[in-house]
Amino acid sequence: MKYPIRVPLFVFICLFSLKVGAQEPSKMDLFPCGTGPVLDPGTAAFLRANPYARPNLSDTLWVGLQIHLLGRDEGTGHLSAIRLLEAFNRLNLDFAASAVQFYFKYDWNYIDSTAWFAHDTIAVGRDMMFAMDVPDATNCYFVSSAAGNCGYNLPYASVAMAFSCTGPNDHTWTHEMGHQYGVPHPFRGWEGTFYSPAQPTPLYLLYDYTHFHSTPDSVNAPLDTALVEYVDGRNCTESADLICDTRPDYLAYRWNCNPQGNSTVKQVDPDGQEFFSDGTLYMSYAADNCQNRFSDQQVAVMRNNLQVIKPMVLAPSRPAFPVAGAPVLLAPVGGATAPNQQTVFQWAAAPGATGYVLQVSRFPNFFILEINDWTRDTSWISDKNLTANQTYYWRVKPFNMVDGGAPFTASGTFKAGQVLTAVETNAGGWRLYPTLLEAGQSLWLEHDGQGPDEPVLLTVFDPLGRLLWQEKRPVLPLMRIDLPATDHQRGLFRLLLQNSHSARTMTFLRG
Repeated sequence: MKYPIRVPLFVFICLFSLKVGAQEPSKMDLFPCGTGPVLDPGTAAFLRANPYARPNLSDTLWVGLQIHLLGRDEGTGHLSAIRLLEAFNRLNLDFAASAVQFYFKYDWNYIDSTAWFAHDTIAVGRDMMFAMDVPDATNCYFVSSAAGNCGYNLPYASVAMAFSCTGPNDHTWTHEMGHQYGVPHPFRGWEGTFYSPAQPTPLYLLYDYTHFHSTPDSVNAPLDTALVEYVDGRNCTESADLICDTRPDYLAYRWNCNPQGNSTVKQVDPDGQEFFSDGTLYMSYAADNCQNRFSDQQVAVMRNNLQVIKPMVLAPSRPAFPVAGAPVLLAPVGGATAPNQQTVFQWAAAPGATGYVLQVSRFPNFFILEINDWTRDTSWISDKNLTANQTYYWRVKPFNMVDGGAPFTASGTFKAGQVLTAVETNAGGWRLYPTLLEAGQSLWLEHDGQGPDEPVLLTVFDPLGRLLWQEKRPVLPLMRIDLPATDHQRGLFRLLLQNSHSARTMTFLRG
């Protein structure tokens, strides 16, 4: 929906927010994590053999990801490339101290399925993963609704992430990846139970972990018990998460921390000892601003899981080099007039880049985006009609399979001009012929002599939207255009004519 310029800005913001909110639930309306109180058998075996394990960080483990971007049946609603890349940067920052880094092993997989895009149960998500998982990568699914959770991880499958909890300052993806590599919640056993300091703390907890066995099962209510952890650590190797360098935590709901990173809720262990939960741990349910680390034993668990249980997802070495530099915007720049239909954006390649995010906005701060998409090419033809006589700003961000990319370029500016399209008829005093061009034949461009006497920029694009030929010429009654050889490429070509007053497009076929 487009809003007229006369709408006050605060109304514009509210309407825009309502539109977005209708499509994507608020993070605060979602449960932090849908992963059950699972204890991975490999984790249990490792910790029982190495109860005070410390990680060896001498080498970086490179983990290959398969990203699945879910959309509706009609092909709409997918998570934007920039949000994925921002979340990917955060994921690698959070795992850096663990000497674990991630890369895109395969191209992002776009899936159009409304049933999976907004699924309400873990069982539906499980079916999605069984159908789409690839075996030699960590599979991550980005969905509008992840069964009412910010995210969840199935021990025998993959990670699901809700859009609302995917971003540059959100640690949900980090939390779920911790689960994927064998780390339980520090409050394991309290899932689904609300701790109250007014009630006596039990010695053990009975919990339900439907769908969260180490292997798939169809049992409706599998129950198990977890010992409640003591403050003095006497049972740390057999209670809760079995990890001894994470102190007790009974808070299985989202909570805020104090300036020291601890919970504001005082808890009491079965022996009467008081304590506060540690909100700095990524595996807690503390607010994002509290979290900043995995414990040493949590890191040891993850690295063991990757090297012993899931070595197939690891690369032998760093897969590629990061983006080395920023691209240079080529056109349209400097306030030039560009067609408001099928606008062509061009930039020079950035060393090491495998893709580019393109953003176009009416606002120099890119507060609201007209175009927010990505391509592997160094040009883009918009399928959106821009407003004629409106000034626009655009920028490009390069990325590759290893990192989230270099920063966005400085913005280029252009004015959207009304497009007049013709094949054999006049277009604003111009005529192009022949309209069916044979190999080796020249194009001819006639002008009726009307209009401003200033040079015109002539640009020809091939059927794929790539720049084929460009030249600035004085306006003459008849101009000859000899196009470079293209191995007899056939299809619909486009000639763009631009000056400071207008832009128009004419098309011709090459046979």
